[in-house]
Amino acid sequence: MSSSLQAPSLRVPTIGLAGFGLVPALGGAAMAQEAAQPTAQLPELSIQGAAPSPYRADSAPMPRMPMTAAEMPQTVNIIPRVVMQEQAAATVRDALRNVTGISLAAGEGGFSGDNLTLRGFSARGDFYIDGIRDAGQYTRDSFFLESVEVLKGPSSVMFGRGSTGGVVNQTTRQPLATTQGEVWLSAYTPMGLRGTADVNVRAGEVAARVVAMGTRIDAAERDHVFNERWGVFPSITFGMGTPTTLTLSYLHQEERNMPDFGVPYFNGRPLQVSTNTFYGLNQTDRERTVTDVFTARLEHRFEEDVLIRNTFRVAGYSRELSATAPRLVQNTVARGITPDSLVNRQPQVRNGYDSLIVNQTEAVLGFDTWGLRHDVLAGVEFGRESSEITRFGQTGRPNASLLYPDFYQIGAINQTFTSDIKTVADTVAVYAVDRIRIGEMFEVILGGRYDVFSAEQDNRYTAQTFDRTDREFTWRAAFVFKPTSAIRTYVSAGTSFNPSAESLTLAANNANLAPETATTYELGGSWDVMDGLRLNGSVFRIEKRNARTSDPANATLQVLDGIVRVDGFEVSATGRITDDWNVMVGYTRLNSEIMESNNPAEVGREFANVAPNTVSLWSTYNLPMGFQIGGGLSFVDRRYGNTTNTVQAPSYTRLDAALAWEPDEGALRGMRFQLNALNLGDARTYETVYTGHVVPGTGRTFVASVAARF
Repeated sequence: MSSSLQAPSLRVPTIGLAGFGLVPALGGAAMAQEAAQPTAQLPELSIQGAAPSPYRADSAPMPRMPMTAAEMPQTVNIIPRVVMQEQAAATVRDALRNVTGISLAAGEGGFSGDNLTLRGFSARGDFYIDGIRDAGQYTRDSFFLESVEVLKGPSSVMFGRGSTGGVVNQTTRQPLATTQGEVWLSAYTPMGLRGTADVNVRAGEVAARVVAMGTRIDAAERDHVFNERWGVFPSITFGMGTPTTLTLSYLHQEERNMPDFGVPYFNGRPLQVSTNTFYGLNQTDRERTVTDVFTARLEHRFEEDVLIRNTFRVAGYSRELSATAPRLVQNTVARGITPDSLVNRQPQVRNGYDSLIVNQTEAVLGFDTWGLRHDVLAGVEFGRESSEITRFGQTGRPNASLLYPDFYQIGAINQTFTSDIKTVADTVAVYAVDRIRIGEMFEVILGGRYDVFSAEQDNRYTAQTFDRTDREFTWRAAFVFKPTSAIRTYVSAGTSFNPSAESLTLAANNANLAPETATTYELGGSWDVMDGLRLNGSVFRIEKRNARTSDPANATLQVLDGIVRVDGFEVSATGRITDDWNVMVGYTRLNSEIMESNNPAEVGREFANVAPNTVSLWSTYNLPMGFQIGGGLSFVDRRYGNTTNTVQAPSYTRLDAALAWEPDEGALRGMRFQLNALNLGDARTYETVYTGHVVPGTGRTFVASVAARF
């Protein structure tokens, strides 16, 4: 492709900015001052070559590593903002449908918000924002994100505790060097509206950006279920274009939802009732969350190969949940489902508050020794986390008709206080990773991290306390061979650890247990088949040889006698097939097995909530006159809801499609008109699975959007 670009004048466009009320006065004054200056005409530039595929975001540096995503010796999937917008993906959960090897999970057992398993292991506590832990229990919206990165395999050497199956890192929209903006408005069936705005202004060495969102969507074919959120993400960078930069950002998000705990199991399978059947209660069931995350990042580049940065974060997450977990009244279904069959509305009522204070200092260094090139990242991290949860019991929730539940049914509900627990945990860690380049064809990556993780739990209801301190070293090593510039292969190994207080909970049965540890072995590679299209593949094994299981001598305690293992492989392709055809496709196979357990019913069984096969596909094609068509699918195999494999959710295939138009000339230039069909085939999907219930996904949904960019 060949094009001639006329360099713009120094005037900064102001179209529409004042109308949104999002531009600070400082930015407006700076623009007026610049407009008063004489314009400078630059020579015409001629640029040859095709633009990179918008689906390829693997050239970005990885958090806590001295390399890019494409250079990582492990599987990394990245969903860029352009894909999320093409798919009308409003949440991180929506974006993760593009990643195979993931299963969504229900929020129960004291937890709510986003929850998932990654390569077979729970990743509820493995969400991050710009490389710093995002500990809250809430629905993560995509409005302020530039991309969602999924690093698969143990990553404790980078992120500390957890991360056995991998981590999910959310990369935020940071201030830019140019003045620009965009606004999106979307309408949903059966009823819903969503609006987002993103405005960036630069004035000299200062750039400011504000992203805002408001959403109210009714879940298609799930009666009475809705999600309502609003949020804002302002950020400002001082020292733009200089060796020293300071970036401040603040995320505030609030949500008000009708929680959906789906349907119970019957004979080991999801209860077969109408998809829209909902067992919650009006004016009783509710979910409220408030999320606040402030981050300050200071960076200074001393010279080309020396960078020092310090990141400080303070965050608070509050939540209030009153939900109905449906459970069958067994004596009413003993002879099968009848009009007299009943469901017990089991109350799930709790309030909570989580907080986080983290300071992380890192140095990124590049140097040569004895003919070897070293790229080193070393850091030290201090953090304090706390979690408070108050639980309540309820009586008086009336049983529901299994076939015809009454959402407006009234009961004499009586609520009692049952538990008040606070846990505080401190982390001190040092870590380093060295990438050693041996000529043009070979690399060795070595890394290590030492964590001191101390937790203390106080049950303020029973006056019972537990405390534990774990000291753990984790490592990773990899050997990379690049036979050509287009092919990169690797063999790697790494470890992770899961302390008893990993999710800031302790109990009498695990307070004296050392952490579980896991080791992963992975063989993989990538191949740039053509300009812009990359194939990736890997085979791997993750094994815990000291998994928690019940103590055969005392069933009230746990011991580290279990062995669990996941073997798998995956392949994917991302990028551009032709100038107009982009694709993102992947397949993962997981074989999970409980090898040894003190519960005989678990031995030889699969893990809970692990789909043996998952497939994802999204592709778009650019047509003449600015039109674009797109479509894809996600296949999730059957999953068990427990480790004894007695309850199971069936497999499903969800189809999505999109049609868009971006006029490239005339009065509508800069606009985008888009129509999405989500779950086009109206398949019965089961997006979240738990031991006692399974939550159906939404039915066929149409989304009409209009966007303006300036």
